[in-house]
Amino acid sequence: MTQDIAALVRQLAAPDRDERDAARDRLVALGAPVVEHLLPLLRDEEAPGRSLAESCLEHLGPAAIEPLRRVRRDGPGELRATALRMLANIGGGDALSPADLAAVERLVRIKLPDEQPGDLPAELWIAVPGAEVADIVGALGLHDARSATTAMGVSAAVHQENSLNLRADDGTETTAYRVFITPEFDGWRLVYGDDYLNDNWAHAVARLSTQCREAHFYAVDEYNGARVWWVSENGQDKRGHRTYGDPEWVGEPLEFERNLMPDESDDECDPEEAEEYAEGVRDPEEVASWISIQPTVVEVLDKVGHGWLAVTSQEAGHGRFRGALDI
Repeated sequence: MTQDIAALVRQLAAPDRDERDAARDRLVALGAPVVEHLLPLLRDEEAPGRSLAESCLEHLGPAAIEPLRRVRRDGPGELRATALRMLANIGGGDALSPADLAAVERLVRIKLPDEQPGDLPAELWIAVPGAEVADIVGALGLHDARSATTAMGVSAAVHQENSLNLRADDGTETTAYRVFITPEFDGWRLVYGDDYLNDNWAHAVARLSTQCREAHFYAVDEYNGARVWWVSENGQDKRGHRTYGDPEWVGEPLEFERNLMPDESDDECDPEEAEEYAEGVRDPEEVASWISIQPTVVEVLDKVGHGWLAVTSQEAGHGRFRGALDI
């Protein structure tokens, strides 16, 4: 059987796509014994058949967990890191052994004091001024907030699986999300969670501004050419713009917008600039640069404290979300 498995693993790099797919399907059907044969392919980013080998392990799902744990425990040493990553990708934190979970927590504690975050994502975020973490957690109804490096929080709330569909015993379906609260940068904390904000941004901004007096939402969707920015104070919408909203504008222009609106009676007025700022400022990043902070410049801002990773469902916890997180 070992020779058959080895032949199928080699076939994952075959020139013919149908041959490769057939090898993958047969390996998955063989189950747990193929795990130790597939792992070596995952060590080399350029190895032929690497992506299909990873796909095999993911399709094996729970059947791959015990063999991967065995590699973590017994070696070989050069495959331990790969096995850990695949455990997280297949089963999330719940698939890790107590020893591995403790090692991850220890590494986070070591990195937190000297962490120097780089640029943060600038596609979807909320900004809250002068807020305590407990206020944000309370306003959004979050649970199990844990210390997290910025790299860990961003990978959890943006790049990896950050929502789960849950089904109760009575058949009711709900969605659980992961949410990352950044350290404080120049007096502002940012909130990330792509799926959470896509589904709940208006509710989240209203709740946060009620609890923390003020909250901003920013979204930049380059693919669809859509932009949104929204300012809420004390639970009320103050000013906002949505590319495809109806209405497109909400509230009166803010002071910085009024200062940018050109005087069309001025002979030196630039027609293009007059049109761009006629009703206000549309670009969320430009708005953020005026009234909060831009995620892409946090590395030069004063940082206080560290980030926190939380979930919206106590039942789901952290362990069921899949994906290996950066630390």
